[in-house]
Amino acid sequence: MTETLHYPIRLDRAAITALLPHRAPLQLLQQAEVLAHDHYTGLACWSEDDPVLAGHFPGCAIVPGALLLEAAAQLAGAGLLAGDPVARAIGPGHLGMLTGIRKAWFKRPVLPSEQVHFTLHCRRMGEKAVLASCTATVDGQEAATLEFMVSHVPAESLLHIIPAEKLAALTA
Repeated sequence: MTETLHYPIRLDRAAITALLPHRAPLQLLQQAEVLAHDHYTGLACWSEDDPVLAGHFPGCAIVPGALLLEAAAQLAGAGLLAGDPVARAIGPGHLGMLTGIRKAWFKRPVLPSEQVHFTLHCRRMGEKAVLASCTATVDGQEAATLEFMVSHVPAESLLHIIPAEKLAALTA
């Protein structure tokens, strides 16, 4: 029997935590919304006292582009697990991972306390892989355009890198 999903699906921080293995300080999304199986929006904001920002750059903190990309990847992961029937059917024993970056353009600095709005579309490239296209905006101004691959990787394929007990905690 096929599960029926009803959109939009709203995800607060607790719902995102239930879907993804990320935890503070690297759980970056504050909220997300699944508008369709392949269309998601999300919100992230970094605080003035974030220790990563203190060193990037001292006296004039800027959110690193890598964190914008990571927040977008987390949005893809949460959106897929919450609202994509194909991803939901993959089942246990897989770990969603950022597996490729095709394009990353950073068009304006993102400062601490600015809310970053992400709009993301996924295109299925295979049963366990999607190509995500994302735009990040601040106050309606484009901050970044990103295109990357997210794949659901079989956990056993990572056993030669990650010890079994640690891997089990990620795929539970």
